[in-house]
Amino acid sequence: MVDRQFPRPVELLELMQFRKPELNLKKRRLESALTIEDLARIARRRTPRAAFDYTEGAAEGELSLARARQAFQDVEFHPSILHDVSQVDTSCEIWGGPSALPFGIAPTGFTRLMQTEGETAGAGAAGAAGIPFTLSTLGTTSIEGVKAANPHGRNWFQLYVMRQREISYGLVERAAAAGFDTLFFTVDTPIAGARLRDKRNGFSIPPQLTLGTIINAIPRPWWWYDFLTT
Repeated sequence: MVDRQFPRPVELLELMQFRKPELNLKKRRLESALTIEDLARIARRRTPRAAFDYTEGAAEGELSLARARQAFQDVEFHPSILHDVSQVDTSCEIWGGPSALPFGIAPTGFTRLMQTEGETAGAGAAGAAGIPFTLSTLGTTSIEGVKAANPHGRNWFQLYVMRQREISYGLVERAAAAGFDTLFFTVDTPIAGARLRDKRNGFSIPPQLTLGTIINAIPRPWWWYDFLTT
């Protein structure tokens, strides 16, 4: 025999409270993203394939990308049991300066191709989190714009050394004048990698439009609106 009793309505109300609906569509989408993979799925739906593949893809058969992801998956954390964790300190020193976490934001070219605020959002988020932000030579926000977005945080600058040295020197001088504290030299790209996704999508500057890329972009009007107006 099962002993049953009907709950009182007051008790049910305490246990079953409806969540307030989120009317902001962007905030609702982001709140539903619990992992990086969730964010990627949202981006894939809302971004033309050429722009998405440029951000997510890599060169040739993307073996190095797959191995890098596997290396992160192979990392194991060994928890310390019965230790006091009421005060956890993740801060460390990276290249002569403080960081709230043992990592920063790496340089990415053409950032605003994927997200309208681009480096401004990244630098602001890095400043709020207390970690370094790195601006790419091929960034889509100026050195001074990044400084304005992250005025009190650590800003780094990544440099492609160009044949016209005066261009590179000028960028370094501007970064130093803006208070960037670390300079990254990229030395492993004497030639660009063969990014096969980009070639198939006609991704180039200026873009090489095909019927396929136009058809793929039509259902994503907000991306085009942001791209054309910013």
